[in-house]
Amino acid sequence: DEPAAALDPMGRRDVLEVMARLRKHTTIFYSTHILDDVQRVSDNVAILNHGQLVAQAPIEELLAGTTGAAYTLTVRGDGQAAQQALQGQPWVTAVSGHPNHTPSHTTLQINVNDEAAAEDQLLRLVLANRQTAVTAFGRKKYDLEEVFMQIVEGGQAK
Repeated sequence: DEPAAALDPMGRRDVLEVMARLRKHTTIFYSTHILDDVQRVSDNVAILNHGQLVAQAPIEELLAGTTGAAYTLTVRGDGQAAQQALQGQPWVTAVSGHPNHTPSHTTLQINVNDEAAAEDQLLRLVLANRQTAVTAFGRKKYDLEEVFMQIVEGGQAK
């Protein structure tokens, strides 16, 4: 239970390194609320909510997220036009945007249900507007805390 919770940073690192080495040869069963540690040393994860098992899967499967694929896109120029161009697409399930520290830049998160269509069309749609330049683009990488919150707050089981 909580193998690294009360340790100083160096002791915590040492315990996690031992766990990482041991997991190659044996099963380690432990419980913790420190989800960064779980993400670092676990192959399979079970999530409990009020004592009930609500998710159990390999860590890679959980980190893929529960809402489908998501992409993060930062544009310079007309961020609202980029958001509008994407919202009408049948493979887009949600688009949310917020201005960056630089007023001329906007970062969008785009959730999709068809990765192939997104990879084929997403950038093309945004770049069709000559007033918009893409400054960053990538697939969103979830961390275990985000996934945990999606599952527990959203009532989704995996």
